[in-house]
Amino acid sequence: MRRIHLPVVFGKVDETHARAFVVLFTCDAFARSILISLLPLQAYELLGSAQRVSVLYFFVAILGLAGSLIVPAALQHARRRWMLVLGCCLHIASALSFALGTQTALIAGLCIQILGAAILEIVMNLYLLDHIPRRRLNHFEPMRLLFAGTAFAAGPWLGVYLHRGVAENLTFLVSAMAASILLIVFWQLRDIDNGGHEGRVRATASPFRFVARFASQPRLVLSWLLAFGRSGWWVAYFIYTPIYVTHAGYGPEIGGALVSLGMLPMLMVRVWGKLGNMIGLRNLLAIGYGLTGVASLAAGFTTGEPLVVMILICLAAFSATLIDGAGNVPFLRAVRPHEREAMTSVFMTFRHVSSLVVPGVFAVVLWVLPLPYVFVVAGLMALVMAGLSRYIPRRM
Repeated sequence: MRRIHLPVVFGKVDETHARAFVVLFTCDAFARSILISLLPLQAYELLGSAQRVSVLYFFVAILGLAGSLIVPAALQHARRRWMLVLGCCLHIASALSFALGTQTALIAGLCIQILGAAILEIVMNLYLLDHIPRRRLNHFEPMRLLFAGTAFAAGPWLGVYLHRGVAENLTFLVSAMAASILLIVFWQLRDIDNGGHEGRVRATASPFRFVARFASQPRLVLSWLLAFGRSGWWVAYFIYTPIYVTHAGYGPEIGGALVSLGMLPMLMVRVWGKLGNMIGLRNLLAIGYGLTGVASLAAGFTTGEPLVVMILICLAAFSATLIDGAGNVPFLRAVRPHEREAMTSVFMTFRHVSSLVVPGVFAVVLWVLPLPYVFVVAGLMALVMAGLSRYIPRRM
């Protein structure tokens, strides 16, 4: 792991916790990224068409959305520490299920995985909000995304290569090991459950009540919509890029390599963060979404030229890393401290809603149009997000 002088970034945050947060988020990112190209390819092989893959991801995302809304209620009865342990165990169980290689095991593994991801995302972000001062979030997010970006740059290609070029199911073992390391590192942080944080904040009893509370705050709604658009574009990229490459006649390893190549600019996330500080968050997001939308549209309309399509998809991914330079800063800056637990659970639904809506829409698109048109729809969505970015307060 690249060494970085973390005290400069985290300021008064304890150095042990600072390093641990970097490790936790990196392990989580690697455990997911190493599967992110392999699973759509496995589903494509087992189900036989991109439309069926879309339907599968659509129904799995429903479970993930429900899980993300249930987590706050579960936190009323279980400590965060044990919820995080449960999330890691679910991820390990999903990896073992994928290794069986059957349709039933694949569906079960995806369901277990998305529940574990919902738990980990919410709980780790709650710990983050407790231990990183709000005024330092603009500096922390690029650092977190730098390490996560490294994992996502290497993981997609590595996962396909290990499974097909080294040993079948080795990828699933590596993913389970990454989740296990996350759990071990977290368990060493005995003092992270500061009673002053967890005991003070409790979610309301009904998920619908804090959804309504979230919806009543325009800045939170805007942050959710922007995160939804960012996540939705990456859903399209991660699922349909390897499928498109395979459909065009190239090997699965090429699809994994293309996804990794598109993620390489994520390593420049600190540069994007500095650029955001110079030109403002709203301008950074507007430019990023705009360029991503234009490149995606061009890729979708360039039929019959697979190499050109793949180049344009990579250019779109490059532009999308500009968006990731901001991370979840719009939400982290807008949420009120006494509402962190409830509002974080609602905000994190953006990932599951995008995983639900995007495959659902693409299942309809692929019913009447060829595969490249998924990138047209993704491009239009990115352009809508570019327009919404103009509503971000200028002071951010």
